[in-house]
Amino acid sequence: MDHVDFISPIELGDIVTITGYVFDTGRTRMDIKVDVQAERPTADETDEAATSFFSFVALDASEAPTPVPALRCPTEAQRELRDIALEQRQKRRQNLA
Repeated sequence: MDHVDFISPIELGDIVTITGYVFDTGRTRMDIKVDVQAERPTADETDEAATSFFSFVALDASEAPTPVPALRCPTEAQRELRDIALEQRQKRRQNLA
């Protein structure tokens, strides 16, 4: 995991939704983008609360890195999500350098 961007507070009584998806793969690595949203039922609004990127390495039974399948994005919506996440990751890496 790299750092977490906290965008807006989550208040007591908010309904929290956490969504994650794989947006890139390497030979043994999967990169996942996680978004956190807070819904305020009393105000009928939803805000982006946090976002982060995670990298996981696939391990076999002996805990050695093992290959993962290549990421397939068959729909335009999936390709768009992938492209947005790749761009955001690149910007974050530049900002951290």
